[in-house]
Amino acid sequence: MTRTPVRSHSRRALAHPTSVTPVWTVPGVPGALGVTGHLTGLIHELVTRAYGSVTCSTYNIARSSALWEALKDVAARPEVSVRLYLDTDVADAEPKPWVPTTAQVARELNGAVVMRTRPGEDGKRPRNHAKFVVVDHQIVVVTSANVSRSAEERNVELGLRLDEPLLARAIEDQMRALEPHVYERVGG
Repeated sequence: MTRTPVRSHSRRALAHPTSVTPVWTVPGVPGALGVTGHLTGLIHELVTRAYGSVTCSTYNIARSSALWEALKDVAARPEVSVRLYLDTDVADAEPKPWVPTTAQVARELNGAVVMRTRPGEDGKRPRNHAKFVVVDHQIVVVTSANVSRSAEERNVELGLRLDEPLLARAIEDQMRALEPHVYERVGG
């Protein structure tokens, strides 16, 4: 029997069972989150513990966010590659002191690769509404939350943590494949 790439991929996927855990942020309910955990703390912890890579995609980012601080810390570590995908229209439309522009993000996350949406052939930019973090090509957190204090402290937000290296790599590969068509690199 000849092995096809699909069969080989399926075997690898079956050999690595996926662990999926829902994680929530619920305002005003300290300690009542039970087994589901706390989304903000989880993402911050995963990012700060990264030893090789962090890939993050978000609609917007705020300096008040715990994740912003974690990204700054990890981007300063030369052994960790950080790649961040942002929505240009949101970040650059109306600069505010607490919401950095894409150029400011690139400068302040020194060492990170910062990508932003770019105009398509029709002159319009797509919205970057994919919100996820991939850590060390192994752990994926897909979330409804933006990178802001309100998302972390005042909103009801749901995320899913998946410990699945094949999925993590597939997401990172897809984002890289989209770069020439959807994103442009921001100079720091």
